[in-house]
Amino acid sequence: MKFFCANINRRPPFRSSLTLGRFATGFATATRRSSLFFLSFFFFSLVFLSCRPQIAIKAGADDSASIFFSTGFSEATARTLQNLTGANPDAALFSKDDILLLLKSAGAINTSAVLPKPNEISASGTISQVADNPLSKTGLLSKNDKSLTLTIGPKQISAFYELLNEDAKSYLDLMMIPALIGEKMDSKEYEDLLSSMYGPTFAQEIVGGKLTIILSSPDGRRTLKETITLGELLTASEEKSWCVKY
Repeated sequence: MKFFCANINRRPPFRSSLTLGRFATGFATATRRSSLFFLSFFFFSLVFLSCRPQIAIKAGADDSASIFFSTGFSEATARTLQNLTGANPDAALFSKDDILLLLKSAGAINTSAVLPKPNEISASGTISQVADNPLSKTGLLSKNDKSLTLTIGPKQISAFYELLNEDAKSYLDLMMIPALIGEKMDSKEYEDLLSSMYGPTFAQEIVGGKLTIILSSPDGRRTLKETITLGELLTASEEKSWCVKY
């Protein structure tokens, strides 16, 4: 298990954003229920999937944690998603109401969401009790009075997958994520696979994107900031963890 831990005495750039890009899937037979498609993919991609992703989590003084993120697509990828799902190309790609519902169903309170552009959304929320939250139960997020830890690996990806309904799972199945299906594949091989299904531009955005992770202490004085490629995460065969101590 790869583990990165920091105890850095500097203030974070905390109005963070998580730009996750959604990768679409698609056969023509799975073109209906587009709102469910985007909703389920947004949920899964909070950490895993995006063209320019970033996620920031700030520990609370109690058992809470605040999460800030945003997600967006390039115009080319947005068009691919709309074509595959049969969505209206003139309408916004995301629904604020759907995203807020999703955050609340994941146990978040004080939620908010805005659409800076038709193909982008920014959202935030507070998890009041990390220990009892679904994110903690998947092993993704853990917290005590001295540290905040984020862990991503096949186990966490599979746990997220199991939280989805059958329709959402069917969309993810089309992506053939190596870390989810247990297939040994490096980033280049996975990019080639996506390219053969959805085109090289789409594949390059997903696999070549870099996830920036920002974890911050309750007082904001200690922070960890790391960047990892999405291809590395989606083809991972072991867990990777990041933590900030305070």
